[in-house]
Amino acid sequence: MDELDVHIKVGVIGPLWIKEFFQRCFDLFPSMTPIFRLSDQLSDASVFTKELRGQVDCLLYSGRAPYLTARMEIPVQLPSFYVPLKGSGLYRALYLLNKKQSLSHISFDGIQVPYIEITKQSLQESFTYTHFNELVHADNVDEVVEHHLSVFENNPNSAVITSLMLISEKLSQLGITNEWLKPTEEDIIVILERLLLSTTQRKEKETQIVFGRIYVDQSTLMKDFATEKQLQKRIHDIYKTLLNFAEQFDAYLTALNDAEYIFVTNRGTFERITEGYKSLPLLNEMKKSLNMNLSIGIGFGSTAIESGKNARFALYQAQDYGGQCGFIVREDRKVFGPIDLISPITYPLSVTDAKLLDLAEKSGINAVHLEKALAMIKRNRLNEFTAQDVANMLGITIRSAHRILQAWLDIHIVEVAGTEKLTTRGRPRQVFSIITNEE
Repeated sequence: MDELDVHIKVGVIGPLWIKEFFQRCFDLFPSMTPIFRLSDQLSDASVFTKELRGQVDCLLYSGRAPYLTARMEIPVQLPSFYVPLKGSGLYRALYLLNKKQSLSHISFDGIQVPYIEITKQSLQESFTYTHFNELVHADNVDEVVEHHLSVFENNPNSAVITSLMLISEKLSQLGITNEWLKPTEEDIIVILERLLLSTTQRKEKETQIVFGRIYVDQSTLMKDFATEKQLQKRIHDIYKTLLNFAEQFDAYLTALNDAEYIFVTNRGTFERITEGYKSLPLLNEMKKSLNMNLSIGIGFGSTAIESGKNARFALYQAQDYGGQCGFIVREDRKVFGPIDLISPITYPLSVTDAKLLDLAEKSGINAVHLEKALAMIKRNRLNEFTAQDVANMLGITIRSAHRILQAWLDIHIVEVAGTEKLTTRGRPRQVFSIITNEE
């Protein structure tokens, strides 16, 4: 995707002085529009963050202090960046400080020690230094000032390089020589390049094609309908419900036949409506209003062919799980589902892990089925499970479950954890657990 094809609104939060400085850097990135919210009051960073969220594609803070001040107000899904203080800004600060007095001892805050060491060696300077080791933010400004004061009292010839204008102003009022460490245009340009890459990739993912396949359980479709008219009315009601579902996603719906439907939308809309793959109310709605069971497969992809193919695979997973559920196959061929469950399972459509392939070969079980079975056991948080549990989860007979568990015992995937006896009659049942320390 060409850079000029993407328009990104960037909320810029920081002190008043940064506007012209930052604007010169933004002028190099025509696809980004800065929306400035500036104040010399550090506490305003939280207020501006609340105001801008929902209006911008990402947030950029002038430094770590305003970012830390506002981070509790930043939505998880909103990309956020701050301009770090690095060596380039330190060169400038040392140069300006050296013009004021000779550099014998310097007290630093807000910059990491490795940058100080690298810069000192690069300039072949011999000054000693003290470093405030904690993060600098709005709540500990006075503590930082006290730190610098204590250094000055022990060494009256010392100077300060500080990361905050507020600290610089307080030190100047106290008569302590200091220099405010600011980011350089180089630092800002680097972070804008990162911001552009991250946000562009996010926008590309949001515009990915989502292809959905819906299958109506034929047994529930034909049930209790004696006449053709009744059946056609039921088919019409199904289509109407699915059409309402598609409209919520701004999707295009097509009926392939009476039992199969496809829809197309984009990933950003799908993620928002499903609340991040947590909710797919169509399943319960169809069951409640029409007593119909559905299987839904969702495919992600950068092309219609890729997403359509993945949707077909996802539908197979939903049907294999027992129906009345939805599964997703992503562009990386990972399976995710069922949608609507608190702890869905995730497994690959194909397995390339050498160890798992080896285990599958030894146990005589398909590698994908092996990983899927283990994922389902872990998803159900079954620290201990029986052959009946495995049979229920995989939709197989007890006999097949026993065969699988015996194969897993032989290759040390599981171990016998004990036995249980539910009734006075019958043999005790073995209880198994996964061996977690297997290398």
